[in-house]
Amino acid sequence: MPETIGKTLDKAKKDLEEVGFKVIATDTVEGKTIILKSNWEVISQEPSGGTTAPEHSTVQLGVKHLTSVSSPSPTPSGTVPATVTGGGSAAVTDPVPAVPDPVPAAPNPVPVAPNPVPVAPNPAPQVPDPAPKVGGTIICKDGYVWPGTTRQGACHGHKGIAN
Repeated sequence: MPETIGKTLDKAKKDLEEVGFKVIATDTVEGKTIILKSNWEVISQEPSGGTTAPEHSTVQLGVKHLTSVSSPSPTPSGTVPATVTGGGSAAVTDPVPAVPDPVPAAPNPVPVAPNPVPVAPNPAPQVPDPAPKVGGTIICKDGYVWPGTTRQGACHGHKGIAN
């Protein structure tokens, strides 16, 4: 007698029928109707695996739905069974792809500095007037330093030459 506990119902049934046993499976957790055998896990077997039983005898399998709250194992192949309505022998279920968990948002977004306060450009530095040249410099009576180098016509409009 093959051990089938922990296998999906479709695989367990195939293993038992290949060696000549008949299989009866019952939902022993919630009493649901078994439609898609790959969505059920074997949780009990009578007679137990590893024992001997006459060929063509019936093996009773207790199963639970893979999406039951009490089931710690995930659904094989990454699908979630579809909801069946209407029942009867015409009811059909197709697996529906599982929806991944949403990606969590970044824990702390990169801080953005507030707009800086506008700062006026620095004014041109105040440069003191150069010192009057020593020797050959013409200074007028009102204190003006004449830019020319010859005395002729110098300091006109400045009350004349002081030196």
